[in-house]
Amino acid sequence: MVELNGEINIPYGLYMEIENSNKKNSLKYLISHATYSCICKEGFVSVECEYQIRVFNNKVSDNGNNSISTKESIQLISQQSTILESSIKYSNGRSLCNSGGSDIDNWDDGETVEATILTSGEYYYLHIGSAGKYYVKLLLSTPYLTKKEAGMNLPIPQCSNNSVFFSVSHKDANIKIFNSFIDQSNSTLILEKLQLLNSQLSQSSSSSSPRTTTFVKLANEKSLKVQWTISDEINQNNDINDNNNKSNNSNSLAPKVTVKPNATVIQNNLCSIGEGLLLMKSHFNYKIIAGTLSLFNIEIENNINIINVEGVAIKKWEVLDRVNSSSAEASSSSSSSSSSSSLLSSSSRFSRVIQIQLDYGIENSYSFLITSEYSMKDTSGELSIPSMICMGEEISRQRGFLGVEARTNVEISDIGNEGLTMIDLKELTQQIRGMANHPILLSYKFLEPQFKLALKVKRNNDCAVLVSLVESMGWVTTVNYSGKMIHQMVLLIKNTQKQFLKIQMPWEYEIWSTTMDGEPIKPSIGESEQHLLIPILKPGCFDQNTPIKIMAVILQKKPHIFNDCKGKFNFVVPKFDLPLRSIFCSLYLPPCSVSKYAGNLKNVDSFSSDPPSAVSNSNTVSSVSKLGYNKSKRTTHQSIYVEIPTTRQKLNFEQILISGDKDLAFSFHYKLEKVQHYRDTKLNRNSTIINIILFVLLPIFTFYYFFFLNKHNVGQVFKSIPNNIKGDL
Repeated sequence: MVELNGEINIPYGLYMEIENSNKKNSLKYLISHATYSCICKEGFVSVECEYQIRVFNNKVSDNGNNSISTKESIQLISQQSTILESSIKYSNGRSLCNSGGSDIDNWDDGETVEATILTSGEYYYLHIGSAGKYYVKLLLSTPYLTKKEAGMNLPIPQCSNNSVFFSVSHKDANIKIFNSFIDQSNSTLILEKLQLLNSQLSQSSSSSSPRTTTFVKLANEKSLKVQWTISDEINQNNDINDNNNKSNNSNSLAPKVTVKPNATVIQNNLCSIGEGLLLMKSHFNYKIIAGTLSLFNIEIENNINIINVEGVAIKKWEVLDRVNSSSAEASSSSSSSSSSSSLLSSSSRFSRVIQIQLDYGIENSYSFLITSEYSMKDTSGELSIPSMICMGEEISRQRGFLGVEARTNVEISDIGNEGLTMIDLKELTQQIRGMANHPILLSYKFLEPQFKLALKVKRNNDCAVLVSLVESMGWVTTVNYSGKMIHQMVLLIKNTQKQFLKIQMPWEYEIWSTTMDGEPIKPSIGESEQHLLIPILKPGCFDQNTPIKIMAVILQKKPHIFNDCKGKFNFVVPKFDLPLRSIFCSLYLPPCSVSKYAGNLKNVDSFSSDPPSAVSNSNTVSSVSKLGYNKSKRTTHQSIYVEIPTTRQKLNFEQILISGDKDLAFSFHYKLEKVQHYRDTKLNRNSTIINIILFVLLPIFTFYYFFFLNKHNVGQVFKSIPNNIKGDL
């Protein structure tokens, strides 16, 4: 695919493939309109579905001669719902049916064209065999989403025009239909549909009860998700009235009984201290004994900063001042009004409230997590742990646990507490131990949330630790008769923070090749030309236990001078800014005899362990590829892999646990063997024979040919010579 002057050129084959795929996936049917009428009943939601479907002519040709009508299966709704009744109407006319549905009564029954409802997988399907218009009507029984019977989720087929009527058997209920919008364009249809729903409700129920009905339009969605909330007081009064109506058939008024919510709370607090900051995670577990709760108020201290509140079905949360929160709670539910009264009686250091509102009321149990922080102003000093109090008359008991951990090298000690009991670490809850990322130093439990805890934090001085290490180094040097030297360096490095490997070269050099895990990299020059910087592109967060391999081939410009074929050979290995765990040096020399070894690298006959090899394993993935670096854009000039030559004379040197910034050197006395030049007698014999043939035998054979074998021709030639020339001859 090529872009030229704002136009995209694609291959012709790809274009034809796209065109053919579009022809194969042509539209075969269309759901033009869908209507869902939902009525909440006891234990389930009654849903009446109406679909207007247009099936296009789906006849295909068989080899260009015969036409075959293919059957289609149209996906409808999920099998989470149960179909109680169904009806299918069919028409082969061209005009679409009116929205009122007056023409649908005159349509044919779907059985005439073998249209039926089938099940496959997780959905119901409409199976048809003829093109035309279909009207499908289904009566479903759909279960509620929760035990509270305050939600429904029904997978539906895709349609661009969805109308939803929803009715809840409570007055002034808050109905939320997800991804919907209000449409009043067809007020007549809405009025007719509402009247029809009201008439059905009045016929089905013996006693009329207030209801909330809404009408919305739904976009092209794959599911119909509805949730609604009901005030606790109305819900409880309706339940009491229903029970009284079932037990008594008289028309006498039953006394109204109001059940107040009742709940207990367990707090699990984890305090993480380090770098002058206190991070606090508070997990609140509500056990709701009676009633439902949809509003939670947590009283907090002034100096704490709330970062986040996490929980299920949280509509919103906000931090309010004491005056604003009390006025807001007075205008809300009874539980929130009781919270404002307890707020006025709290201590002066609690002047803010976290107010958490849910989408719907919760029964049985509920939990949420509050993340907060507090600045200590310094890394050392005294610290007062803040506490949080659950507000409201519905709270019958509060207790909890507290754990303290240190994120950095700080020393924490308890200098005073009130309302806390020190416990063993094993007595803490699993929630606190699961939230901790470091060892827990102090652990407490409390029976009242108004506890006080004073800690002394002392920050100790940091100790330097090893962040990078050369685990193993292999150094290979080859020297020829003229004294020229070429070096190969192989490093296995474990790194967590360093970006460059700094090498101080003791002699003038020329870089031939540098690679990292087999991928070419480009080195750079540091403060001076003697400082070589090799980038380490692999951060330590990627598998710190696996070392990276750095390989470089270096040519030493100044050769070693062999004086009188004997002398002393001194060599210094370059310095590194990293410690070395082990180093292995191999030196290849011309044929010579050596003696009197010296230096901090020990001469050995064989290495104690295998030195790192310059050959990379093809099965391993390089660290550069793991990190996603584009090697074509990383460097403008890439190096090549160079394999250095070797000789038969090899010396081995090694050392362990040494510092890279010290001189690593070795020396010895040598005596080169004399090189004797031998002639090849066989080659000399062959050259002598060839010289005899060319310079002796060839002239003799030529003279014999002209003067003995060809006498007549020679006489004729002599006679044709003029006399004056003959005289001269």
